[in-house]
Amino acid sequence: CFRWILMQFKRELRYEETLLLWEVLWTHHLTEHLHLYICVAVLKKYRNKIMGVQMDFDTLLKFINELTGHIDIEATLLDAEALCMYLGENGAACIPPGTPPSLPLTNARVSSQLGDEIL
Repeated sequence: CFRWILMQFKRELRYEETLLLWEVLWTHHLTEHLHLYICVAVLKKYRNKIMGVQMDFDTLLKFINELTGHIDIEATLLDAEALCMYLGENGAACIPPGTPPSLPLTNARVSSQLGDEIL
């Protein structure tokens, strides 16, 4: 999921889908960590295939990379929203303190979250 988070799903989706996803992420409507719930929603959709085959690391990485162009963003967003609402505070408690929110961030917000650290 590292590439998903780092690139904010830019490589996994068509241009229009990427814009839709970014708009949803950047509103921080449900949570500023919606990108994590989206990753979970994608993995949840394919969990039987991933767990059933008991993929090793290389096979799993190849499988995840091959999802490019095959992620139904609307269904994934609905599932991520449902996960976020279902898990509520319990889900938020699983996110380590200091985990960066979905971008974009204002400079003031970054400074207040990171203290004196420099990005």
